[in-house]
Amino acid sequence: MMLFLFNLNNMVFYTESDWRGVMNHIFKLAFIFIVNIIFLINASATTMDKVKFVEANGIKIHYVEEGEGPPLLLIHGGGLTAKSWQGLAKEASRYFRVIMPDSRGHGLTNNPQGTFSYDLMTEDMAAFVKALKLEKPLVIGYSDGGMVVLKLTSRYPDLARAAIVGGATHRFATTHYMQGMEIFYGKGMPQGQLTDRDLDKMASDAPGMVKFYQNMHHPEQKDYWRTFLKGVWPMWTTPTSLTEEEVKKIHIPVLLLDGDRDEFFTVEEVTQLYRLLPQAEMTLIPGSGHAIFQTPGKTPLFYALVLEFLQRQLPKAS
Repeated sequence: MMLFLFNLNNMVFYTESDWRGVMNHIFKLAFIFIVNIIFLINASATTMDKVKFVEANGIKIHYVEEGEGPPLLLIHGGGLTAKSWQGLAKEASRYFRVIMPDSRGHGLTNNPQGTFSYDLMTEDMAAFVKALKLEKPLVIGYSDGGMVVLKLTSRYPDLARAAIVGGATHRFATTHYMQGMEIFYGKGMPQGQLTDRDLDKMASDAPGMVKFYQNMHHPEQKDYWRTFLKGVWPMWTTPTSLTEEEVKKIHIPVLLLDGDRDEFFTVEEVTQLYRLLPQAEMTLIPGSGHAIFQTPGKTPLFYALVLEFLQRQLPKAS
């Protein structure tokens, strides 16, 4: 295995011997990785510790927290829930107070108006941080959560201490992105609104995805998956982006962590974001697709890289 650490000033390849320390950490995380995969498959039947709710931005946000220490906010990807972070949380909670909310309309968090937008979800997270009185949290966002983190740290430059953005760039719904949507949801899905016929086709073409949504999001409502996808699909498939000026407002340290075979975002697109950010690091994991922390053989490395970056952001002991 070789890790490709990409920096525009110099390009360095790290062999296994160079990464012996990281690999030792990976073996410790192997069991956590297996549990994480099982957990995702059986998410509806699993309960995490300290399940809570808080009112923020007009909705009732369901969240889970583990551990004690500096606050670490984990914002999941589209269609996932707080439970998708369980593997990372188990390890990170040794050092941090890990807080994992379900995003608007996801998991057990409600969405009374049925509307979704990245701007709205950004305000949800800003209100969530305020409601919990989190002081300078470290923030991680994956996929949709990555876009939210970019918007959050641009709009509120002093909110977070540092951030990790995985599986995301500052531009969504590009041509490559829509090709990725076809891989996950089947061909022929429209951009914009979904009809019942579209959803019937999706249930036929991607039954595993539909079953996953039925189990993960408000499982007490049999057809909520239809409501969910009709609501979220326009957000997922309508081109959106941060301007260069908005990106340059993000002055905190940011790690961009992506797979070099991401089905939604190209290496070139991630590199463009890297060039715009004032304090950025960029790491590409060879052979990994969009689901970095769910890809067999890649998840433990993802966790190790995340923890190494986070620990570097903590104040040095005097």
